[in-house]
Amino acid sequence: MTESTYWGRNAVSRRTLLRGSAVGVAGLAGAALIGCGGGTKDATPAGTAISGTPTAVASNKTAKKGGTLRVAGQLTGDVPGLDYDRVGGSAMGSVANITGVKLTQWDERPDSPGPVENVIPDFAESWETPDQGITWNFKLKKGVKNPDGLEVKASDVIWSLDRGNKVRSPAGNLENNLRDLFTDRKPNATAIDDYTLQLKLNKPDADFLALMGSHWWTIEHKDTITKKGTDLGKTAPGYGDVIGVDQIRGAGPYFPSEYVPASGFKFKRNPNFYDANLAYLDAIDHPLILDPAAAAAALQAEQLDAFGPLTQFSTQQGLELQKSDKLQVDWQPCMVWNPWIFDMTQAPFNDVRVRTAVAKAVDRDSWVKNLYSGRGRSATMVLPWLTYWSLEPGKMGADGDNSFKFDPADAKKLLTAAGTEKLTFPLQTSNIGAYTVTYPFADLMKSMLANVGITQETKIVDYASHLRNTDAAKKGVYQSFIVRPDVQSYAFAQVGGGGALVGASMDSWGALKKSDKEYQSFIEVMEKQRVMQDRNARRELVYDMQKRMAKNVWNFYWPAPDSPMVSNKKVHNFRPPPGWNWNIMKYVWKD
Repeated sequence: MTESTYWGRNAVSRRTLLRGSAVGVAGLAGAALIGCGGGTKDATPAGTAISGTPTAVASNKTAKKGGTLRVAGQLTGDVPGLDYDRVGGSAMGSVANITGVKLTQWDERPDSPGPVENVIPDFAESWETPDQGITWNFKLKKGVKNPDGLEVKASDVIWSLDRGNKVRSPAGNLENNLRDLFTDRKPNATAIDDYTLQLKLNKPDADFLALMGSHWWTIEHKDTITKKGTDLGKTAPGYGDVIGVDQIRGAGPYFPSEYVPASGFKFKRNPNFYDANLAYLDAIDHPLILDPAAAAAALQAEQLDAFGPLTQFSTQQGLELQKSDKLQVDWQPCMVWNPWIFDMTQAPFNDVRVRTAVAKAVDRDSWVKNLYSGRGRSATMVLPWLTYWSLEPGKMGADGDNSFKFDPADAKKLLTAAGTEKLTFPLQTSNIGAYTVTYPFADLMKSMLANVGITQETKIVDYASHLRNTDAAKKGVYQSFIVRPDVQSYAFAQVGGGGALVGASMDSWGALKKSDKEYQSFIEVMEKQRVMQDRNARRELVYDMQKRMAKNVWNFYWPAPDSPMVSNKKVHNFRPPPGWNWNIMKYVWKD
C-alpha cells in the first residue's frame, strides 16, 4: 500500500475520530480529505487540495483531574531571561510549549505513533493547500483565550511571527528556521479575517506543517506583551519586552504563576484552555534540580514525582531506579547526540584520512555494551529515535565502514599515510552534560584515541561561552550538542539551515560548499529531499545523504545512551519524547 504524502499526513481516520472525545467539523470547502475510511490511503494525486482535520484526543476514562505534578530535569539550568524570543533555545523552549499555542502540534498523545510522524491541529482547526505546498490556508479555532481572557486571532499569529523574526537573537533566527516563509525579513502572512490565516512559501517545504508545531512558532497575544511589558527597545522598538512571568500568558494549557531565579517555575492550569477535557493537572511545580543523584534521592523519598528528559539519568542510574517498587522507568531512545565537528578548513582535519582514523579508533560495540549496559546505539546524521529517517550502520555498506568499523590497525595506517602519526588536537566541549555526557564520554574517547597515537586535549567551558566561541576549536574539534530536532527532516534542519553541525564561527560546512564537489552534490540531494512530498522517495534521498556523510566522515558521533524517564507510579502518561517539546504535559495525570 502506498504511503500518504507529507502534506496529507494530518488526515485522521474515521476510526480514530470516533475514539476521540469530540468530533469536529471537516476542513475547508473544496479540500479533499485523506484517510476518511479506515486507515491509510494512497498518496493524493498532484493538484489535489489537502486539508487538516480536527484533533481527536483519545479519551482516558480512568484519568483524574486535579493535583500538582512536581517535575524536574526539563530545564538544563537557570534561564538567562524570560523573553522567549530573546533567549531562545531550550532554556525557555519547554515553558513556551506548555504556555502557548501553535498552528499545529506534534502528536504527543500517549498512543501516538510518534511526535513528528503525525502532525495534528492546535490553534488551527483545519488547513488546505490549493497549490501543493506554496499557499496554506488555515481555519483558526474560535474562542482560544489566554488566562487573562484575551482571544488569540489571526492578527496575533502575524504579530508573533514578525516579533520573533525581529527580536530573535541572533537576528533572523526564526527566518533561518523556515527561510521560505519570509521575504525581506517579513513573514508572508495575511489575515483574511479574524479566524482565517494565509501563509505563503517561496517554494514548498515538506516540513512546513511539522515546523508550525515546534517551539519556535509559539503564538502570543500582542496586548499581553506590549501593554504589560516595558518596551526597553533592546532589539525591536514597539514589540515590548517580557520581564516578568505575568507577561507569559499564552493560550496554552498552563501558565507560569511564579518564577524564582535559580530555584524554578510554578505553573497553573489555564482556566480558558480551549480543550475542556485537557489538561488534567491543576498545577505543575518545576524546581531546578540538575544533579541526577539529588533527583534520584528526591524521587525515592517521594519529594519529586518525575525527572527528565533534558537533564537525564545515566543508564546505570536508570537501571538502579527501575528496581524501586515506588518508581517506573520509561526508556526512550537517545535523548542527546554529541557530534564532533571537525575543523575541515585547515590541517589536519581537512584530510578525510585523519577524520576516518578518529572514527575507526572507537570501539562502539564495547562502548554500548559496557558503559551503557546494552542500552545505547550508534548512528550518523539522523537520530535513531526518529525511526522513519534513521539508517542503521549495518545498512550503510562499505561507506559505513569509514564511520563505524572498529579497526585501530587501519586507523594507524591512515594516520601514517596522512603524515600525522603523533596527532595532537584540542577538543572544546561544554559543561552542559557534566554529570552524564561530557566528562565520562570525553575521557573514554581520549583513552581510545590514545591507543592509535592520537592525543586529545580537552577544554571544558561553560555552555554559553561554548556557543559563542568556536574559534578556540580551530585546528581541532568542536563538540556540539543536538537535542530532538524541530522538523521531520533532521537532515535539512541541521545541515541546510545551519545550527549544531556548523557552529557559530567555525563554518567548515560553508568552506566545503565552495570547494568540495562531493559536498556540492550532497547539497543538491539535500534540497531535493527538502521538498519531496513522497515519503518513500524522500527516505531514499536521506539514505543517500547519510552514506555520503559516512563516506567522507564530515562529522563524528559517539554512541548515545537510551534516556530513562523516571516517575512515581502515581503518575500516568509521563512519557516525554526526547527534547523540550513539552506537549505531553497535557496528557499527564496523577492519582
